[in-house]
Amino acid sequence: MEKKSHPSMLDKYREFIETSIYKELSATRIFQDLQREYGFEGGYSTVRDYIRKIKADNQREYMVIQTLPGEESQVDFGYIGTLNVGGKRKKAWVFIMTLSYSRYMFVKIVFDQSVKTFIQCHVDAFKYFGGVPETVKIDNLKAGIIEANFFEPIVQRTYAAFAAHYGFWAQPCRVHRPTDKGKVESSVDYVKENCFKGREFTDIDEAVAFLKHWLETIANVRIHGTTKRKPAEVFHTIEKAQLKELTAEDFIFSDSAKATVHINCHLSYKANYYSVPFQYIGMELDVIEVNNLVKIYFNQKEVALHTLCTGEKGKHIKNKDHYPQHKNITLDDIMSRQRKEMQR
Repeated sequence: MEKKSHPSMLDKYREFIETSIYKELSATRIFQDLQREYGFEGGYSTVRDYIRKIKADNQREYMVIQTLPGEESQVDFGYIGTLNVGGKRKKAWVFIMTLSYSRYMFVKIVFDQSVKTFIQCHVDAFKYFGGVPETVKIDNLKAGIIEANFFEPIVQRTYAAFAAHYGFWAQPCRVHRPTDKGKVESSVDYVKENCFKGREFTDIDEAVAFLKHWLETIANVRIHGTTKRKPAEVFHTIEKAQLKELTAEDFIFSDSAKATVHINCHLSYKANYYSVPFQYIGMELDVIEVNNLVKIYFNQKEVALHTLCTGEKGKHIKNKDHYPQHKNITLDDIMSRQRKEMQR
């Protein structure tokens, strides 16, 4: 008779433990990390036995995935504690984008994980690299992915528009599959341990300056533990030339909202009205303001595009093609028809 598995106090840390096992960390190190990162109060033997059970239950072999130059980057956030900003301590994270072939990294300090911050970090990373990889593999962050489904992901509307603007494929990682983004997971640990752990900065400017110097003089020029090569050397001699060219126009994300299409084929956005194809009357659509444009989406598909109206209120911005054929007439058409009727 098969034994029933009982819940463990470590179940909520399972993904962290699986990731640590994949990185071949010892049970002692995992136990210490659980204490430091999560305040775990259980004993070492509990952790040791839990690790043994995971290894026994999960004997799958992981294939080492090799990527081509410029083919893929991986991104993630890592919490680094609090930093002094204007005399106040604020929670801080690092955004990290790692190019999978060269392991060349871009790192930026941020104070939130919003969609706007997430996108701006991508823009800064692309500029740092001087190009765009074919694929950006992201963790299932709320900023980037709404539903954690690897095969049919519903990418958040703004991030989807952003990916289309720069021409890369946003690939979410599968839930409970830490190996899908093992390269950036290792980078997060390395940045936290080597750059920030045990260091105190007087203010945010000092932290940013130190991070920049550390990236250029240590992180990107060290002999990488896996590739046995210097990331900067591989990047500049091989990978950089394979990245896609940056678009001339930056993606400037301003705002987003949801709006319902009225019976007159318009929806309201920031005190003005924008036309939408009549088929969407009564439906709630997504509105994204980017690069002085109003982009309107239904189920991630762009259905209308207008230039943002500024300096006025109550104006109707319309596209004649959005009306049904029998309604698609202008005021001149109406007046002309009335003149003919009066003549007759």
